[in-house]
Amino acid sequence: MKILLIFPNWTMVFGAFSRVAKRASSFPPLNLALLGAVAEKCGHEVQIIDAELENLTDEQILKRMQDFSPDIIGLTATTPMFHIVVNLAYKIKKVSEVPVILGGTHATILKEKAFNDCFDYLFVGEAEETFTLFLEALENGKGFSSIPGLLLRENGKILFTGIQNPITDLDKIPFPARHLLKFNHYKTGTLRGRKIYTSIMFSRGCPYQCVYCCIKVFGRKVRKRSIINLVTEIESVINQFGIRHFCFVDDTLTLNRNYILNLCDEIDKRKLKITFDGSTRANLVDEELIRRLANSGLIRISFGLESADPEVLKIIKKEVPLESYIKANKLTRKYGIETNNSVMLGLPGETRESIDKTVSFLRRTKEIQEATYSIAMPYPGTEFYEMAKKGEHGLKLHTEDFSKYQRYESAVLSVNDISPEELLHLQKKGLFMIYLVPWRVLPMLRRFGILALISPLYASIKSFIKNMFYKKRKSKI
Repeated sequence: MKILLIFPNWTMVFGAFSRVAKRASSFPPLNLALLGAVAEKCGHEVQIIDAELENLTDEQILKRMQDFSPDIIGLTATTPMFHIVVNLAYKIKKVSEVPVILGGTHATILKEKAFNDCFDYLFVGEAEETFTLFLEALENGKGFSSIPGLLLRENGKILFTGIQNPITDLDKIPFPARHLLKFNHYKTGTLRGRKIYTSIMFSRGCPYQCVYCCIKVFGRKVRKRSIINLVTEIESVINQFGIRHFCFVDDTLTLNRNYILNLCDEIDKRKLKITFDGSTRANLVDEELIRRLANSGLIRISFGLESADPEVLKIIKKEVPLESYIKANKLTRKYGIETNNSVMLGLPGETRESIDKTVSFLRRTKEIQEATYSIAMPYPGTEFYEMAKKGEHGLKLHTEDFSKYQRYESAVLSVNDISPEELLHLQKKGLFMIYLVPWRVLPMLRRFGILALISPLYASIKSFIKNMFYKKRKSKI
C-alpha cells in the first residue's frame, strides 16, 4: 500500500514571532518518521510531506497528494495546530475518498471531541504498535475493532477500542525513516552558527507533576532505550546522512544521571564527533555531569524557569529554587554551553507583582544568557486546564477555541485582575525589558539574525509605549 503522512504548515500561529521560530529551528517531525519506519518495515511505500518546512499551501499539499495517489493518509496535530489540520482534512475529503487518520497529542487527549467527520480513524496514545496492526488489518480486509488505541465509526456510532499499552521495550521500535524527510534542510540556530540537525529521543514518560504539562501520551513511568541502541542510531545518522548535530527531545535530559554518564562513555568510546542539545531541570545538573556532557558534545541546554515567584512555582508544582537556575546557568557557561530559560506569564496565582519579580530577576541575573517569554496556555489534558475551567487560583478561561491557543500572540485566560489584553502587553513589555541589555541582545543577534528580531522587537516596543500611555491616562482619571 501507499501511505502519505502529512505534517501541517503551522508556524503562522507564532504571529510576529514566526520568523524567530523558524530561525531558531525547523523541527523534523520525528513522530511521522517513526511511523514511516514502521510502515516501511511492513513492506509499504511511504511519503512524508513536511508542509511546515517547505511552507506549502493546502493546495500544494493536495497536488502532491494527488500525484502520489496514496491508499491512506495520516495527519498529526497538537492543540494550537488542530484547526489547521481539520481545515486540510476537509479539503482532502472534497477531492479524495482515501481514508484519513488523525494522531498526536490533541487526538489522544480529546478523543471523541477531536474525531471530526473529516477523519475516518483516530489514534490514541503511542501509535507504533497500533499502526502496525492497523495496516495489517487494512491490507488483509479485516476489521479494526480488536486493535487497541483506535477510534472508528461502526453503524453510525463512534467506537473506542480501548487503551493501547505503552511500549515497554523502546529498542524494538525501528529507527526513524529520516530518508523520507528533506533531512539536510532542518537547521537550528546556535551561537556557533546555523547547524543541520536531526531530533532524537531516548526515553518516554515523565515522573514530574507540573500543572501546565500533559503527560497522558507517554505517562509518568519513564522507559528508556538501551545506550547501545541509542548510540547506534546516532552513528547510523552520521554514516547515512552526514548529520552531526542532534536535538534530544526528551522531557528531562539529565533525569537519570548514571544513564547520561554511560551515554557520554559510549559516545567517547566510539569517538563520535558530534554536538547536541536538550532540556532539563536546573536542579538536575552538577559540575561533573556538565563537564562530561560538554566533552561529549553538548553545546546548548534549556531550563524551565517558568516564574521567579516562589508562590507561583508552588502552585504549578515546579518548586526548583531560583538559586539552582543561577548556579546551573553559571556552570554551563563555564564549559562553553549555551543556555535558554523558558518563562511563562499568566500562570495560576499570577499577579502583577509576581510578573515584575520574574522580569526583575531576569534583568539582573547576568548568568542567564537567554530567556523565552511566552503566555501560559491551559492545554486540554493538563491540570492547568482544569484549574482554569474551575476558576481556581484567580484563573478565568475565556475561550476554548483552540485556534486562539498561541503562546506568543494571544491569551485565552485572565488571572486575578489581569485581563488577556494586559497579559499580552506585559509579555511584550517583558521581552523589551529583558532583552534591552547589551550582554543579552548581542548573543541573540548572532543566533537569530537582525531580520528575525525586528518584528517581535517592534511589537514589544510598540506594546511597551502603548502600555505607558495607558498608565498615564489611567492615573489622570
